[in-house]
Amino acid sequence: MIKGSWICSDCGKEITELPFNPSPERPVYCKECWAKRRQR
Repeated sequence: MIKGSWICSDCGKEITELPFNPSPERPVYCKECWAKRRQR
């Protein structure tokens, strides 16, 4: 896990751990928002 401080692009929740190193150009989502987006 990568530790840091990011804000969910959907709901604004703070994210402190990600299973990948995020790209600055791409949005980042919390677990809940990521799961909702996957269901679409």
